[in-house]
Amino acid sequence: MLGEKLDYWLLRPFTHSRNIATEEELNERFISGSPIEVEDAKLRLEKLLHRLEGNFSISSDRHYLDVGCGTGDLAVAITKEGCRSVTGIDIIPRNIDRANLHAKEQKVEDNAKFICGDVHLWTPPHLYDVILSFDALEHISNPKTFLQRMANFIAPNGIFVLAFGPLFHSPLGDHMCGFFRIPIPWRGVLFSEKAILRLRTECFRPTNPADEFKKVDIGFNLMKYSEFLKYVHETGWKLRFLAANPQLKKVPPLYGLSKLLTSMPVVKNYIASDVYAVLSR
Repeated sequence: MLGEKLDYWLLRPFTHSRNIATEEELNERFISGSPIEVEDAKLRLEKLLHRLEGNFSISSDRHYLDVGCGTGDLAVAITKEGCRSVTGIDIIPRNIDRANLHAKEQKVEDNAKFICGDVHLWTPPHLYDVILSFDALEHISNPKTFLQRMANFIAPNGIFVLAFGPLFHSPLGDHMCGFFRIPIPWRGVLFSEKAILRLRTECFRPTNPADEFKKVDIGFNLMKYSEFLKYVHETGWKLRFLAANPQLKKVPPLYGLSKLLTSMPVVKNYIASDVYAVLSR
C-alpha cells in the first residue's frame, strides 16, 4: 500500500507472538500432541459432503486418493464410514507420521495407507476411482500442471473432488491470521508482501523465513478464481459441480450477493474465497 517500510510499521501493532514456533518445536508438538479428535474429523467430512450437494459419496468398493492429506484425519474418517481403500500422500514428513499414528489409533491401518512424497514425482500403484484434494490446491506451485497430472491417476468414470481456499486474492487469502490480532480483509493484496513476511518471521515462524509468498513452508501459488476455471478447461477436465463460498448459504442474502459477484469478470477474483468442485474426464 505505502511501501515495505511504512506497511511494516502500519501492520506491526496488529500482530502478536502467541503462536510463534520454530520448525523443531512444531515437530515436537506433532509427536507429543493430543490425538486427532475423531468427532472433529467426522464433522469435517460431513461438512464436505454437505457442501458438495450429493456429488461425492463414500463406497466400500472404490479406491480413494487424498492428495495433500495433511495429518490424515479426512482419510481416516472416510475409512470409518465404510471405505476399504484410501491412500493419502503429503510432502511434509511430520504430517505423515501423525497420519500413520492416527490410523493405528483408530485401527484402520489396513485400509488407510499414507505416503510421504511429492505427488508430481510419485507413480501410483493403480488408478483411483475418487481423487480428493482438500485445502491444498491454493498451495500447489503449478496448479495447471497438477490438474494435468491427476488426469493420469483417475480411473475410467472416476471423479476428482476439489475443496480449497481461501484463494489468495479473497479477503483472508494470505493465510496469515495466525499472528494478526484482527482479520484485515484483502491484506495480502493491499499491503507489501515483504512487510507481511517480515512480520511472519518475527512473530510466527522464525526458522522459516521467506521474502515471497510462494516461498513460505506451505507456499501460495496466488492463483485467482478465474485462473482455476481456465486451468480446468485447458487440461481437459469437465466441471460436474461448482460452488464458490457455499459456507455463506447459512445467510441467504449474503450468499445471493456472493453468487452475483462471483459471476462478474474481475470482481469474482476478489470475492471467491472457498471453492468446491467435482471434475470428470
